[in-house]
Amino acid sequence: MIQPIIDSSGVIHIFKGKQAEPIKLVVGEILAAEIMDIFPTGTMQLKINNRIINAQPQRELPLNKGDTVMVKVEKPLEEGIIPLRVLSASEAKEVQKAMIQAETEISDQIFKLIESLFSNNPNSIKETKQQMDIIKTIFSFPTEKLSETQKTVLMNKIIDVIFSQQDTSENLHELIKLLEQNDFPKEQISQLKNLIITTHEEITPEKLKQTLLNSGVSFEAKMKQALFDSVKIEQIKEDLKVILNQIIKEAKSQSIEEVALKAEQLLRQIDGYQILSKTYQSFFTFLPLLWQDIEGGNIAYKSFKREGKEYHTVFVTLNFKEEYLSFIVTMINKSFFISFSGQPEILSCLKDKEAILRERFQDKGMLLSGINYVSKTEELIKQWNIKEGSVSLTV
Repeated sequence: MIQPIIDSSGVIHIFKGKQAEPIKLVVGEILAAEIMDIFPTGTMQLKINNRIINAQPQRELPLNKGDTVMVKVEKPLEEGIIPLRVLSASEAKEVQKAMIQAETEISDQIFKLIESLFSNNPNSIKETKQQMDIIKTIFSFPTEKLSETQKTVLMNKIIDVIFSQQDTSENLHELIKLLEQNDFPKEQISQLKNLIITTHEEITPEKLKQTLLNSGVSFEAKMKQALFDSVKIEQIKEDLKVILNQIIKEAKSQSIEEVALKAEQLLRQIDGYQILSKTYQSFFTFLPLLWQDIEGGNIAYKSFKREGKEYHTVFVTLNFKEEYLSFIVTMINKSFFISFSGQPEILSCLKDKEAILRERFQDKGMLLSGINYVSKTEELIKQWNIKEGSVSLTV
């Protein structure tokens, strides 16, 4: 049992040391508790929702350090103690079965929504109550807790869907052409052009950073920052979401439906990337490349700490005219590791150029500690889909 602090509103809080953020418990909810340690007094140290708390068993339990059990939060006792009842094996099995079912359902909903958001058919998705209910369900469900298996399967299906439709960078390029044909303000056209990298000479760290951060995915985060920093308001005006909404408003006022539809399609795709960012606890957006044989792509970034080491990892998929190449670059402290996945012909070409890649890292003063080649994208996704990932919008 746990001795909590219960505030006047009746919400159950458990505070740990000097940490300001409490653990919140809801009567009736079922939680996974990992036993981190068992003290001589019988007190158990539990890890619940990534927080460490102490619990005192009322009777001897056949549990050991390292075990994970399912516990149910019971109604608080009069003295303010919150009982945590350990579920039986049969109860735990039923709970796990229900969780898998819930995961499958939410995974299917996410896929169907992503499929419609990235569709080239403007009539494939409409702002109906049913659609809004699906989005509400997705954002209320702890999608970051989906199992690794579910996330891997979902990502494979999503990659196929995204690359079977027109790339976001291509859609952006087409919108620019439509704006030029319909004599839209040169300032709007120039703003959109700044969001696409059309030659390899344009790729600089600062240019890529700005185009990614202005891709619309971090718009709401920037809005929150602007509430406390007036300087950032000017930066918001350069965000793709702001520009697209201005274009839609103007296009509709002039009854230029083709422009409005293309801009709305881009907004839907940005919504899709935001859902993916939440699901995979990352910063997920389109890669604004449009040159030679590359027709854009996707990029996802996440960072986390493990055993005192800092991890920064990027998952990139490039879209070619006939196929695509996926790779992961992970930096652990100051060492870099790369894994590639693609068609045998592409991997063979990369292996032939491996010495050049190592030389380029060395020229930049960066340590390339390992290069790996995998035939299946699923293996690549598993490497990137690390549970400790956290959202970062300021890479």
